[in-house]
Amino acid sequence: MLRSIICFSILCSLLIGCGDTPSKHIELTEQSAYASAISPDGKYALVGSVLHGGSLWRLKDSERLYNWNHDKGQLTSMAAVTFSTDSLFALTADKKRLVMWEVKTGKPSGFWGASGGILSLALSDNGKYALVGQENYTALYIETSTGSILQKLNHSGDINTVAISADGKIGVTGSEDGIVKVWKLSEGKAIQTFSPGDDISTVAISRKGTIVFAGLYYGTGKIWNARTGKELSTVGYPRITLSAGRFSANGRKLITGDTVRRVMVWNVKTGKKLQQKVAKVPSLYPPSGLVVEEVSLLPNGTISTIYSNGSVNIWRNKKG
Repeated sequence: MLRSIICFSILCSLLIGCGDTPSKHIELTEQSAYASAISPDGKYALVGSVLHGGSLWRLKDSERLYNWNHDKGQLTSMAAVTFSTDSLFALTADKKRLVMWEVKTGKPSGFWGASGGILSLALSDNGKYALVGQENYTALYIETSTGSILQKLNHSGDINTVAISADGKIGVTGSEDGIVKVWKLSEGKAIQTFSPGDDISTVAISRKGTIVFAGLYYGTGKIWNARTGKELSTVGYPRITLSAGRFSANGRKLITGDTVRRVMVWNVKTGKKLQQKVAKVPSLYPPSGLVVEEVSLLPNGTISTIYSNGSVNIWRNKKG
């Protein structure tokens, strides 16, 4: 769905400026990526590209470590990819299948089928639990050691985006029905329901599962206390889509990316913007859109982000 708004994003991106020079820039694909992710620790990128299939990259030396595809001799068209919340495992999915991989060795550690049309993924610490958003209005809560589907979580629209706490006990789902739900996953019970607006573009949850975030297509994002349901702050800008979000390790900051190549860091309690980085436009003619697919904020202030064209920018904190 994000691809459908790139034309609008191009116009907006030209109004933002020329961009900030990153400490490091890496091109991981020759063409755009179907799906991509940055590990929470900022060390790895996972790309499902148009020409090269799935691959894991180490960012410090721009090394392609492993080729990850679901069928031998074939390039998988990835519908979604993600890292576990501790960066030790990764999960890749085409529309009907999931494979979990060990980041250190590159070996598969589990595979499962899903018939609902996979759209989004989340994976807890040590790859113990997976949350899978689907086109059939359900999300699957999976125990990976057994492959058992522990719960099916329902919406009234496609589940565009999901996130999970580090311990795998609390999850959040965002749907095209305009609803965000926070779940006690073991019971399949929605403990909070929010209606920030039409069509949820991205969600995030803090490691402890106490704070949640949701962004809208063409709208601002909201941050809530997951336990009380209290709204904490509003971030972003009207008529701009927030396409990615992740909380800092301590839950005090939120880093977001949007469809006009910006990365922004926010104070969770106040919604105050603390920092902004803007990627350079790949080309002005022919015009190029650049959507932020995923972001990472390290404790030392280093920002890493991956874009829809498969490139990565890293901005190191000179003070960190």
